[in-house]
Amino acid sequence: MRRSWWATVGVLLFALGTGPAAAATKVTSALGGDCFIFTLHHLALRGGMFAAEGLEVESVDVGSGPRQAAALMGGSSEFTMLGFIHVLKSITQGGNLVALSVGLNLMDIQLVLSNEAIQKTGIIKTMPVDERVRRLKGLKISITTPGSTTDTWTRSLLKARGHDPDSFVTIQALAGGNPMLAALSKKATEGFSWGPPQSHMAVSQGVGQIAIDPFTDVIPEIDGVPYVVIITSRDTLERKPQVLRAAVRAYTKAMKFAQEQPAAARQIMRKDFPDIEEPIFDAAWANYVKAIPTSPMISRETFEKTQAWLNITAAPPVKVPYETAFHDKFAKEAAAEILGK
Repeated sequence: MRRSWWATVGVLLFALGTGPAAAATKVTSALGGDCFIFTLHHLALRGGMFAAEGLEVESVDVGSGPRQAAALMGGSSEFTMLGFIHVLKSITQGGNLVALSVGLNLMDIQLVLSNEAIQKTGIIKTMPVDERVRRLKGLKISITTPGSTTDTWTRSLLKARGHDPDSFVTIQALAGGNPMLAALSKKATEGFSWGPPQSHMAVSQGVGQIAIDPFTDVIPEIDGVPYVVIITSRDTLERKPQVLRAAVRAYTKAMKFAQEQPAAARQIMRKDFPDIEEPIFDAAWANYVKAIPTSPMISRETFEKTQAWLNITAAPPVKVPYETAFHDKFAKEAAAEILGK
């Protein structure tokens, strides 16, 4: 899927007190699916915040986090919203990814199981998470791609409870949420690790149930761990600092907009997901609006929790300095100038 969304909402640009630059800079942002984790990107794009900062952004769906990382390192994408763990993995492996801002203050990946798998395992929501995980043995569960955040989440969920992921379940790569939902519907898999709206759609369509849900379940290893941050490469940071400064400013304006005008923010998201049934959209939006950051800064505590979570599955352990993983200059500027923080 490839979409050019150079469309702005005039009333929002007016509210921001500015309009698009006379000569906008064209840039590309590679996204890893079409779901609510990219809420801030949808708001910045459709709400006119990118345009107000002089950027014409083309969004390209590449299907998974590792493909997003490859696009950044190859120079075909200037910035994106991507799992923080990909920055840490990149640095450890000699790569050059770096975070510029937080993107979503919640690890939102849910485990959805088919109705048949729920019946076979006997899983019910009132069981402790550890017991529900124990009953997953032998199931076929889909992720996006190996090494992705969905892969890491699935493996850490098992390994943190003493189970070897590769022998305990079968993990199958299926790109994004729509292929996962289709595979579950056709009984090609027994579950998937992904978030809204596809997780709620599985329930609505009567093909599955949410078995483990970070929105409602206490999962200690991901408590305080964000899903996505705004990421670029060190090469792009050196060559195009003004583009990245503008992007962080746009995302920060989107944060402020969502906090101050939640109804208008919901309207933008509704237009970008018109095919989702109203109850499903409302359930998803009610969770995600609470996870939108109030500042672009990535705290040291957030960083340390993310690294600790990654090290549940990483071998050897990842040890990356906070200052190496996070280029804080643009976030500090945006927080001061836009948010007054």
